[in-house]
Amino acid sequence: MHYPSLFLALSVISLTQCSSLSIEECANSDWFALGLADGNRGTSAGQLNQYQKDCREFNLSVDTAQWKQGYQQGLASYCLPENGYRVGLAGESYYGVCSNNAFVERYNQGHQQYLTNKRLSEIADRLNAIDREVSSLDGKINNLTDKADLLKQKNSLLNEKNQLLDERSRLRRPDMRFELRF
Repeated sequence: MHYPSLFLALSVISLTQCSSLSIEECANSDWFALGLADGNRGTSAGQLNQYQKDCREFNLSVDTAQWKQGYQQGLASYCLPENGYRVGLAGESYYGVCSNNAFVERYNQGHQQYLTNKRLSEIADRLNAIDREVSSLDGKINNLTDKADLLKQKNSLLNEKNQLLDERSRLRRPDMRFELRF
């Protein structure tokens, strides 16, 4: 195993997890690798300004040319259309770093599917909660003499359940088209 390579990889990961760099990170960073990692994640180019600010505090400089070279290489991978769909589907933010429309179109498609999946999950959770509440109310109704208020609550929950079932059916239709624009 190459320990220097492992150390480099861990250093890059640790740099990308924090918003500020230490004196050791400013002095010893592989700026190309850090730019590559930032580009591969679609990080805004403004991240370089943060690195410069952090390192200036220690009177150290950033190898801007190396970072930019790595960043551009990383963006070349990030900005592929198929990655746009993956990023959108994962619910990740997009910072407008890609110049091609195909990435943005695929990101929008993936993001819309993410929102649809998220809403379907919320509906499923609420439907389960409604079923539990209705069961609980049924038990209470059978044990009480004054049932009017509980029946009203039950009817309200059943109406909400029907509305959610209708919405879920509409969301599951494959012929629906959505477009999200930035």
